[in-house]
Amino acid sequence: MGSHLEWQTVPGSSGQYKVRLTLYLDATSGEREQPQQNIYLFTNDRHWETSGRWQYFGLFYLDRISSRELEQDTLACAGTGPWEDFEGQRHVFVNIYEKTIMLPDLPKVSSDEGFVIAWHGIGPRDGKDSNSPDAAFMWEWVTTFIPPVIKNGAALRNSSPVIGNIETFFMCKGELATIQLPGTDHDGDELKYRLSKPYGVWPEKTISEDVLIVDDMTWGPGYSDQNQMHGSPPLAIDENTGLITVKPSEEGQYFIGISIDEYRNGQKIGSVSFYYTLTVVDCNQQQVWDKNIYKDTTAVQTLALCEGSEATLTSKQSFPDPQPEFQWTKNGKTIWGANSQSITISEAGEYQLLITKINGCPDSFDSETVRVSVGSSGAEMDSIPPICDTALPIALHATPPGGTFAGAGVTGNTFDPKTAGEGAHEIQYVIEGAEACPTFVAKREVIVSETPALDLVDVLYASRDNPIPIGVKDSLNVAYLWTPPDYLNDVTYANPTSTPSTGITYTVTATNAYGCVASRNVQIRIIESILIPDAFTPNKDGINETWELKGIEGYPKCRVTIYNRWGEVIFHSTGYQNAFDGTVAGALQMPGVYAYKIRLTENSPELTGALTLIR
Repeated sequence: MGSHLEWQTVPGSSGQYKVRLTLYLDATSGEREQPQQNIYLFTNDRHWETSGRWQYFGLFYLDRISSRELEQDTLACAGTGPWEDFEGQRHVFVNIYEKTIMLPDLPKVSSDEGFVIAWHGIGPRDGKDSNSPDAAFMWEWVTTFIPPVIKNGAALRNSSPVIGNIETFFMCKGELATIQLPGTDHDGDELKYRLSKPYGVWPEKTISEDVLIVDDMTWGPGYSDQNQMHGSPPLAIDENTGLITVKPSEEGQYFIGISIDEYRNGQKIGSVSFYYTLTVVDCNQQQVWDKNIYKDTTAVQTLALCEGSEATLTSKQSFPDPQPEFQWTKNGKTIWGANSQSITISEAGEYQLLITKINGCPDSFDSETVRVSVGSSGAEMDSIPPICDTALPIALHATPPGGTFAGAGVTGNTFDPKTAGEGAHEIQYVIEGAEACPTFVAKREVIVSETPALDLVDVLYASRDNPIPIGVKDSLNVAYLWTPPDYLNDVTYANPTSTPSTGITYTVTATNAYGCVASRNVQIRIIESILIPDAFTPNKDGINETWELKGIEGYPKCRVTIYNRWGEVIFHSTGYQNAFDGTVAGALQMPGVYAYKIRLTENSPELTGALTLIR
């Protein structure tokens, strides 16, 4: 569909050049998946353009760096003609091949006439060109003529003209078309545009491995270098701006040759050939779309629904693959998720289906608008605010009377949040209506919220002026408040820390996003210290005969356990009314060291240590 070669100097290098090949390809082209392309180097000893034997001295490969499909022009999907094998459309891709090279043999490119880089395709054209009967037998021959690298003993740095992105490959018969060929030159050289004869490689005429036979393309009757497409005016290109104009008079596919010549100080120093495929279609042969919207088999523009009922609207227009994109709108606004050919509706409004990218092209149309009205029975139900799962049943209210309520947690005209459970529930009020609308339904949603759970220990024991964590497991969207604030590091934490100097009782209140409230108390009691001696002497001298724990009487439910050296329990009591006297079941215990454990209260930390029995 189009091709050209670029030759660009690499700044700051000596002898390095970046070569780029741009190919505009039909989706069916064998070139589209090629990962590399051959580029030939020739000494320019045959003037600017010529046919005959071309013998190359260098061959290198360009790597494909990108491949993308161009956005389809609406005209690519219109009309009929020699391209109808493409099922009414033509997908155009642009492949870019590029490589930075060092010139392989400097003496061969140092001639006064410069040199040439060239490319040809892997196969002939598709044979559908209206202006050339023999284009189907040749491989396209794309060339860029470059001035000498060294002239008069000095290096001559030059970059070829660059052709920007081409987006137009289709035009309408009988309509004036303009196409801007976007040529630029990095060296600031003057550019001149002209129509030129395309050339081709004739593979059956190749006589040796490094010689290619290049020949003129033969124009069909009535066509020439300067009359490549019939029209009024015919195809022409502005010499100075590169603006292409034509008002084509015949449908068909046309093989166009364009040259961009590069001038410096009035002398032509280089030239880029651009081969271009333009397709002319009859834009009056557009498909007629069925824009109606149907309910069942009937096309409708207005539709009356009963409140609580539904209807399905659909477009019955059939589409070839790939299927287009569908989007329903209501009152001019997008209905999110409504992206199929049908839609089920229950609300009043103006509905329309937008259909785009038909057959993979920009073609689109908007359906007829369907105006939907909803008949009201007058049945209305009062709204129900969010309710906590611990609340008592509430009464439901609706008008007119005589209807019935239904839904989770509904009994008669009451709603029980405990029965319904946590979550969002739909409550309906159903009432018999007129003959046309025998049943009307009013609907309300009620949210039942779980009351915050507070998992607390009723009593905690702490040492005076030592921090102790209190609190509950935190939950999302729940606010906490502790009272009183005494000794707390933060009254809004789920798990604050208290550093009490005296015993205190806290109340925590938890409120969720729906206003459901729960509260619990936790009491902190201060553990007073006791005196634990580390030895006693039960030797019947009346002094220090028992292991006395000073202050233990304040803890009537304390647990005291004593172990011998083998870990066996020799003494255990709940409460310490009878102090350990060094005997077990009346038997004297041996002198030595014994371990003990003391727990003053159920939730207090365990006290451990060793005591020595001395006889």
